[in-house]
Amino acid sequence: MGDRAKADNLGAEDAASPGGAEARCAALEAENARLTAQCRALRDAEARARAFAATAVDWFWESDRDCRFVWVSDGFRTVTGLPPESLIGRRQTDLAAETVAADEESWRRHDADLAAHLPFRDFKCGHLDPEGRVHWVKVSGIPRFTPEGAFLGYYGSGADITSTIQSAHRLALLTRAVEQCPVSIVITNLQGQIEYVNQKFVEVTGYGRDEAIGQNPRILNSRCNPPGTFEGLWAALSSGRQWEGELINRRKDGALYWEYASIQPISGLDGEVTNYLAIKSDITAQKRNEARLAALVEELRHSNEDLEQFAYVASHDLRQPLRMISAYLGLLDKRLAAALDDETRQFLGFALDGAKRLDRMIIDLLHYSRIGRVSSPMNPVALAEVVKDSLRHLEVAVAEAGAEVRVADDLPVCIGDRSELVRLFQNLIGNALTYVRPGVPPRIGVTCRDGGAEWVVAVADNGVGIAPGDLGRVFGIFQRLVSREAVEGTGIGLAICRKIAEHHGGRIWAESEPGRGSTFLVALPKAIAAAGRD
Repeated sequence: MGDRAKADNLGAEDAASPGGAEARCAALEAENARLTAQCRALRDAEARARAFAATAVDWFWESDRDCRFVWVSDGFRTVTGLPPESLIGRRQTDLAAETVAADEESWRRHDADLAAHLPFRDFKCGHLDPEGRVHWVKVSGIPRFTPEGAFLGYYGSGADITSTIQSAHRLALLTRAVEQCPVSIVITNLQGQIEYVNQKFVEVTGYGRDEAIGQNPRILNSRCNPPGTFEGLWAALSSGRQWEGELINRRKDGALYWEYASIQPISGLDGEVTNYLAIKSDITAQKRNEARLAALVEELRHSNEDLEQFAYVASHDLRQPLRMISAYLGLLDKRLAAALDDETRQFLGFALDGAKRLDRMIIDLLHYSRIGRVSSPMNPVALAEVVKDSLRHLEVAVAEAGAEVRVADDLPVCIGDRSELVRLFQNLIGNALTYVRPGVPPRIGVTCRDGGAEWVVAVADNGVGIAPGDLGRVFGIFQRLVSREAVEGTGIGLAICRKIAEHHGGRIWAESEPGRGSTFLVALPKAIAAAGRD
């Protein structure tokens, strides 16, 4: 009798007996409990597997032996906005024209893996969603085979890495920006050891990256910096503050160079300082230019002082023999007046007039050379009083010309040299009394307006005016726009006005229309002007 028959016979006997039935039920219950436990364990294992997979990937997929998608989980829609059905029946490589690939070489390697039925991991590409936005994804897959080894297709998973790619892109962009930055960038640890330098640092210092990293920035120390420079630097950094200043450093080849450095602490995510960042500009050329400019300015200052001194001494010394010439010409005129004919008397008059004109010119040169060099202290000066004093010196000229001079009531109070300002307005008003139109009584107005950062005082007249081409040269020394025979003058008065205005930190210019008059404008900065007006 076979085993199965024996088992059936025993089972029949057991079933026939009360005890056998109970045993049979107990065995079935035990088997059912075991199978139930196994099913529960399988479900728990599947749940854990799904939970673990969900933390690592966003969707799952399956393909056939032609690597065409036959199933895609709905997570693909959630992440990319594309329906999973749009992939069914298509290969990953079919999507190449519709996606943004990392690069062509990546696609070639991926195609080779698929053709060889090899596993692949983290292949990256980009999918366009319905709005045209790129979603970067990474996919992984393992091949499926029959028990006999025939290829069936792939199981795989996918995950959205758009934020990771964007972060990597931003990091790469920042890295390129730092590398291409036109200033040196150095990062050190808290002990001062260099951890990073950019390309500009290499170009400026001559030290390669490998030579600089791990070193202390003192490799650049020239020992030419003022005492206390580095003590102040480290005191600022140790207290969490930024330090800025100029440093004299030494390149690898020993050459000295200037840098303007800004060094500050860098804090980590926990707020603790982890590094120091130095941003340094090479200002060697600027410092050399400043030194050359300072030398030129000093040379020009000495030259100007010498010229002013020469003009002052020469002008002062010239007046003595000139007085002698004028005096003896006057004596000759008195003693020989009866014996001189008309032509000789005319010649003698020309000589006396030339001597007087030369004396006035020398006096103007003396005034011009003294402006800014010999002056009174700057004090508050009411321009209304200044103009009043100027008119007092011009009373005779005003009366002879039959002129009308109107002065505004709101002239400001300025900080200046009273005597120089009196001369400025005396020259401007006197200029208006000189260049008049024949038969037209002079009308002169002195006003002031608020020019924002400056007060602008105007002296306007109704005289002959100035041609547009001459406006730029009227303030030059010895510049005359009409002949000496037509209008008396030395050609220095407006040059004196310009020098006085500049000495007060201001400027002067003219606006004019030939035949209708001129306006001379003097701008005085409010930085030296009182807040209110008289």
